[in-house]
Amino acid sequence: MKTTIAAATGSYPVISGHGILKDVRTLAGVCEGGRRAVVITDDNVAPLYLDTLLSSLPADTPRHIVPHGEASKNWTLAGELTEALAADGLCRDDAVIALGGGVVGDLAGFVASVYMRGISYVQVPTTLLAAIDSSVGGKTAVDLKAGKNLAGRIYPPKAVVCDLDTLSTLPGTEWKCGLGEAVKYAVLAGGEIFDIMREGVTENNLERLVDLAVDYKRRIVEEDENEKGLRRLLNLGHTFGHAVETESALGFPHGVCVAMGIKIIARACVKAGMLPKEDYLAVTSLLQKYGFPDCPYPVGAVAEHIVHDKKIESGKINVVTIRGIGKCDVVPMTLGELKEFVS
Repeated sequence: MKTTIAAATGSYPVISGHGILKDVRTLAGVCEGGRRAVVITDDNVAPLYLDTLLSSLPADTPRHIVPHGEASKNWTLAGELTEALAADGLCRDDAVIALGGGVVGDLAGFVASVYMRGISYVQVPTTLLAAIDSSVGGKTAVDLKAGKNLAGRIYPPKAVVCDLDTLSTLPGTEWKCGLGEAVKYAVLAGGEIFDIMREGVTENNLERLVDLAVDYKRRIVEEDENEKGLRRLLNLGHTFGHAVETESALGFPHGVCVAMGIKIIARACVKAGMLPKEDYLAVTSLLQKYGFPDCPYPVGAVAEHIVHDKKIESGKINVVTIRGIGKCDVVPMTLGELKEFVS
């Protein structure tokens, strides 16, 4: 399946299929005419898939393996990788290939965006979360001590190549992390995505789920690449999700935190009379189906971390509210209003 993202800053393909990892060079159009590439991956993914990817690339292709996990999205490691690209002799017409999940994609994309004021990079997602969400749309970032993703750029990739076979080796925690983002798309889009999630994700419908999520995000990114309006909807569950990540000192995976955030907002919306009870029950049933826990912290304590959220503008945060399945909108609130809303 090939979907083209025709964003304001340029178009790029998102290609998904089985057994295509060995074809990344051709599919992404890298290492042509003497150009080079550098692979960035992590220590979980490298033993599984690095050799297959490298088999399609020139024999002297450099590779850099970082520790897995959110803690790797930091200034120090980003700086070390940028220095490594220079030591590797990469030029402005070369490329970075990000092989891994959301952390590797964010980190490698950020490094590519600042090296020589920006060189090409290719996303090769190996997790469900990255396949349906983080690899598409061009968001790159590292975390600051104050909060998640506070340093970053919207810098679209040259291509996204997703070998669905890589998802078969995901550990349960990573699979569940991706399902949290899939619940987000189910609530935002409704329709077939919600039906798939309600029925249960299987080998038979996984490819369809990935394609539907990518196409939904395509439509949003093409209209609002820089998140000035419509793209804010994709933050459903993320305001409190990121705050839970901070409160827990990264003790919960990102997708699980997103699911917790969706539950917090859904509860507040039904309490405020914005969300019909039957739709609220549909959302909570979906979260229960996949075993997502409630937020273990007092909501007020979690909300304190939102003061550092990057989505705050003019003293207000753009809160994604749920009006029904497939019916969400953005409501600007002060931190005080948000605390009262979810209390």
